[in-house]
Amino acid sequence: MKHVVRDLAVKRSIEALYTGGIIEWSADGSTLYSTCSNVVKAINLDDSLSCYTIGDPEETLRITCICLDKNRSRLLVAYTNYVIREFTLGESTVSVARTWKTMHTAPILTMKFNQDGSMLATGSADHSVKIWDMVQQHCTHTLKGPGVVSALTFIQNSRLMVGYLEGQVCMFDLVKGATHKLLREWKTHSSQVTGFVELSGSRRVVAVSRDQTASIVETETREVLKVFPLFEAVEAVVLAHNGNMVTVGEEGTVKEWLIGSAKVLRSKNITTTGLNFLLYNPIRDQLLMTSAEENIFIVSFDNLSLKRQIVGFHDEVYACSLFGKDESHLAVASNAREIRLYDVKTWDCQLVEGHSESVLHVTTAAFDRSLLASCSKDNSIIIWKLSGSPGDGQVQLVPIARATGHTNSVNAVCFSYSGKRPFLLSVSADATIKLWSLADLDSDVKMGDSVADIEKLSCCSTFVAHGKDVNCVDVALTDSICMTGGMDKLVKLWHVDSAKMRLGIAGTLSGHRRGVADVRFSPNSLKAASSSGDMTIKIWSLQDKTCLQTLNGHNSAVFRILFVNHGTQLMSADSAGIIKIWTLVTMEADTSIEAHNDKIWTLLVNHDESEYVTAGTDGRIILWKDVSEDRKLEQEAKARKRMEEEQTLSNLLEQDRFQEALEYALGLVRPFCALKVIDSLIDRDELMPALLKLDKQRIQTLLDFATHWNTNSRTSLASQNVLNCILKALPPDELLELPNIRSVVESFIPYTKRHMERLNKVRQDVSLLSFTWNQMRLN
Repeated sequence: MKHVVRDLAVKRSIEALYTGGIIEWSADGSTLYSTCSNVVKAINLDDSLSCYTIGDPEETLRITCICLDKNRSRLLVAYTNYVIREFTLGESTVSVARTWKTMHTAPILTMKFNQDGSMLATGSADHSVKIWDMVQQHCTHTLKGPGVVSALTFIQNSRLMVGYLEGQVCMFDLVKGATHKLLREWKTHSSQVTGFVELSGSRRVVAVSRDQTASIVETETREVLKVFPLFEAVEAVVLAHNGNMVTVGEEGTVKEWLIGSAKVLRSKNITTTGLNFLLYNPIRDQLLMTSAEENIFIVSFDNLSLKRQIVGFHDEVYACSLFGKDESHLAVASNAREIRLYDVKTWDCQLVEGHSESVLHVTTAAFDRSLLASCSKDNSIIIWKLSGSPGDGQVQLVPIARATGHTNSVNAVCFSYSGKRPFLLSVSADATIKLWSLADLDSDVKMGDSVADIEKLSCCSTFVAHGKDVNCVDVALTDSICMTGGMDKLVKLWHVDSAKMRLGIAGTLSGHRRGVADVRFSPNSLKAASSSGDMTIKIWSLQDKTCLQTLNGHNSAVFRILFVNHGTQLMSADSAGIIKIWTLVTMEADTSIEAHNDKIWTLLVNHDESEYVTAGTDGRIILWKDVSEDRKLEQEAKARKRMEEEQTLSNLLEQDRFQEALEYALGLVRPFCALKVIDSLIDRDELMPALLKLDKQRIQTLLDFATHWNTNSRTSLASQNVLNCILKALPPDELLELPNIRSVVESFIPYTKRHMERLNKVRQDVSLLSFTWNQMRLN
């Protein structure tokens, strides 16, 4: 670093994109519209997942359903108060076209447009479906059913198929004046109907259900032609361009079915959790599906290969780590058993499975940026290797070694800095520290190996480090000493003999009043830092093991610390979401940034300290850019411009060019400079001619200045002169055209009265003084 870190600005924020429910896909496949609690996120798939928000984030109502009219670029959003809001989607703007009450008495669960977008069907938990004429803007039908509506679709544009929670299927006639609205009710299924597909070129409709079956119905004869097994509870179904049916369900597998023979043509497992939503885009020939864990998958229909993964939201982020060549990827440990692997260019995400419980920490090896270590609540450690080239998009995170031996959750891991005698340190809630040798680690990637089949590391040294859980560990640049912090309020130092792979006690640092959350070695001095739940940061001398400084300023527990700028500055993050930047020489916090809404669990920096990453309990991952130098240059430019303006104004005054000086000061919106010019014009009795030459914009600016001048007795004379001249110079009609003229006059009145009272009192005092003086004079 060549400059002091003073300020950070958000470069990228990874926030919640999808929290479950319905997703809509634009006709060209470039944009996703996903429900995210009380708003809709429009996600651009062609622009690094950039997104914008549709709806009010402050809205207290939650969204129950959305529906996209692909013909007219409008989005309908249904809320928990049974109201539908129609948004018009422009190229760069979104506006509310209208809002209407549906008169449903329970939440709207599903909505569908007919083929030309002229009719809308809304299905509700109140057992009814309402049909809306979108041209005339009124309800045309209310169709009562036997239960909660779970699926619906228009067929032949004048009929409606409706599926219900208890397995019934009803077909309704929507033709105006029809004698019987309900044409037929089928009770073929025993569980929730989840979707329909209308077979092109025929009058047949396929209904799928959670009872693991599908039924084919003839809409004219109203007969059930066939019921065939699907062998899983199906959650969604679509019809592909080749006329085959595609389903997803509880197995997490996408399947293509030949409807005539009821056979599975091909299948592909996408995730270990269930899939509960499915869309097909014929233009891109891709399938979009969502999992029960709110993750989005985009699959090529051609070969069922996984093209993209999008994480809907992070429940709580425990740790992040930049790794790979040129730090091309970001590994994220959240409240899930998968590691989320982000490509920092496209922000596509892979879900990497290996642990059986939540991953608590991830870290990268300094001697090999392609190595990553993760630890978990399942008491294990896995070492991963990043294989493939980021350029060809075939990057994978492959497990190459695992370590077991801890008897409780592994809270943190740390690699050695040197690759000559590499090792790994781990600390756990079982109060121990373990040393693992990586000298014999086979870093060759073997594709397809499961975690159970990979090499198992052997522990070289184990110590009971603390009296309670051990929270953190860090190793010095020399690899000869490491440091741990625990819930027993202590920081402990440990000798590391990398030749014999042994640990030894080096000392204890005490002084915190609560558990120690993080420890760090200074990169360029014999110092270390620790942060604690007691809201303090302590700087320690490693030579005599004493506390050199205690940094106070946080109002909540300090969870993460980080040395920057060659160890001369320290960054800290606390449980309230505040980041502070400290200068150690002065012991002062130069900057405080409100970064998150809750606890910050992660604070890391890239290799050249130009960018930082924070993440925490609010599920947001924020990439920060160091803008200290940019802000410094901006301030210098502003100061330089101000000096130039001051010099120009001074030159105009010296040359007695008061008219130009007044216009210049008003144009720059500089009240003090304008006041100096007004005083000079009053002295020369040239104020009226000068004001007559001003345009309306500058007169308005001058009136605003005069309003403020009038509040002070020292500048009120200039203010009163300005108002007097303007009232004389401008006709009433022109005065009324000025914006805010009413508020200007109202602001003048009370202070003018006060000045008048003050002048009257002064006049009385002068008269009394004169009278007294005359009476005192000798005859």
